[in-house]
Amino acid sequence: MITDACIFVNQDNAATPRRMLLTAKSCGISRVVVCGNAVDVPASYAGVTVLRGKVIAKQNGRQFLDAVRKVPAGSVVMVNAGENSFNRTAVTTKGVHLLTGIADLPKGGFDHIIAKMAADHNTGVVFDLSRILNQKSRRTALSKYAEILHLQRKYHFPLVIASGTDTIFGFRNKTEITALCSLFGMTKAEVAAAQNGLDAVLNPQQLVTIIKKEEA
Repeated sequence: MITDACIFVNQDNAATPRRMLLTAKSCGISRVVVCGNAVDVPASYAGVTVLRGKVIAKQNGRQFLDAVRKVPAGSVVMVNAGENSFNRTAVTTKGVHLLTGIADLPKGGFDHIIAKMAADHNTGVVFDLSRILNQKSRRTALSKYAEILHLQRKYHFPLVIASGTDTIFGFRNKTEITALCSLFGMTKAEVAAAQNGLDAVLNPQQLVTIIKKEEA
């Protein structure tokens, strides 16, 4: 299911939630994760399924764990990336689905150890396209995303793509998304996998062990 892993719908937005969903549909998106404080977002509209998302800011120790526990059931939980030690905690904490804010990672904030942890715990990493569209953050975002992509190809943790938009003008169609992602090295197949990557995070495949019955 082609998913936009994070859009922001707020009460003071010029665009209504339904107009945002109609625009998403016109771009070929079939599911969105809605963050923000709007309370009148429908569960689905115009063929677009809506999941509620919660972005948790960088916090210390028990405050972070408490914030994760307080997220309403059924929400997609995203954590803003920070220093290396915080990211290790984030990707291994039960209930956390995605690590976001990758464009703002400090040096060494995401290394081989965290990549392996993310893969082991099936925690996804968000590529927020709004950071590429913004001229002020574009260069840094492209560099950080390329680094993460290199690690993902080795450790195979889930990747997801988000527009990060809070207006109808931030959505992009599949062709445009593929072109943007190619700027930091993603292939067309990798983009397609990332657009469906949230399913792998929310519904991980269970390993099945087959035990042969010993012959008498």
